[in-house]
Amino acid sequence: MPSFIPANVSGVLIPRLELLDAYLQRMVDERLHAFTGWRVYRRGELIFSGEYGTQTPNGNPLRSDAIYPLQSETKPVLATCAMILLEDGRLDLYDHLQKFFPEFKGEQKDQVLLWHLLVHTSGIDDDARYKYQQDILGATEPYNDEAYMLARKKLDLPETEITQEAKEEVHDLIGLRAPLATVPGTTYSYSSYCYELMRMIIERITGLTLEQFARERIFVPLGMDDTYWFLPVEKRDRFVLRDDSFKGGPWINSEYMMTSNTASGGLKSTLEDMARFGLMFLNNGVYNGQRILSRSAVRTMTRDWNGKVPPSMWFGRLIETNWGLGWDLKCNKVDDHGFTRSPRSYNHGGFGGACLLIEPEEDMVVSCYFCEQGEESQNDDLGPAFNILYSALD
Repeated sequence: MPSFIPANVSGVLIPRLELLDAYLQRMVDERLHAFTGWRVYRRGELIFSGEYGTQTPNGNPLRSDAIYPLQSETKPVLATCAMILLEDGRLDLYDHLQKFFPEFKGEQKDQVLLWHLLVHTSGIDDDARYKYQQDILGATEPYNDEAYMLARKKLDLPETEITQEAKEEVHDLIGLRAPLATVPGTTYSYSSYCYELMRMIIERITGLTLEQFARERIFVPLGMDDTYWFLPVEKRDRFVLRDDSFKGGPWINSEYMMTSNTASGGLKSTLEDMARFGLMFLNNGVYNGQRILSRSAVRTMTRDWNGKVPPSMWFGRLIETNWGLGWDLKCNKVDDHGFTRSPRSYNHGGFGGACLLIEPEEDMVVSCYFCEQGEESQNDDLGPAFNILYSALD
């Protein structure tokens, strides 16, 4: 699909946007990325958009209304749901996790507060939790009924027929029984499981599924008509697919992904819908006359909650840990996408290529997707793209 570059917009250097257009096309032409899609809004105006590459491995052009798997870009949406409940007086992020899960027992677990879950400093470590799961269920997956029966004995659960519900009970209790890896509030460890715990709390409070609550309080008011956890069958022809050689491969193409309801990574959406979500944050909780959050809630979600937490190892490199409630904060990081981003900017990415960036200093929102090449690829082609984009802002 052709890119859109405005003919005449104040404060934008058109030749630099043309350079960005050429860069994105080259990334696809050289097969560094199967496809990439972009929407950039500045001062409320669309200043750049484009679709590059193919919607599917058989070569269909990437659609302007393509629906993408957001993976961890789901997390700010979950955090927004939690903040809405806080503003409704139905949830307090200073509450202890044990208030909602009495089974969450063990050394220092009484120190875990709900806000720790959203900034990845709860002491819960996903790798350590998985190792504990292997200790209880064994190392061979998928687990058979015998493994679940033995696990129920280890967990002091009553004997029962091994149904799907009985299996879920085992997994739920394993997650809550797993020992903490570190003292709460002292160490950053990125945890998707923490967001699943928050999902369960939200659903318990509201009596709704996360999708129902998010649709009522976020998606419908913002006009996010193509955003789902359970992607309707009639819209699946718009879902992007990738060759097995690209990051995510058959897993992202699977039926599981189409219906995944995980709070940590199950959301599917368009670039335009997520741009609306980002514009709501940029405008202090309001978009198109619809207030989703108060100004103070946005300020609270986008301040650094990990200011005293030291750098942490992440995929073999030491990174800064500045984090808001559901948002990755730039602050003084030099290890985040885009060298020229302002310290006030914040974003969230997602496995496989999703990214939503909010830049208050430049009154800008970027909603994009870069389908990454290899499973183990650590190339940051998004960083140079952001650097080119910022060079276009006058």
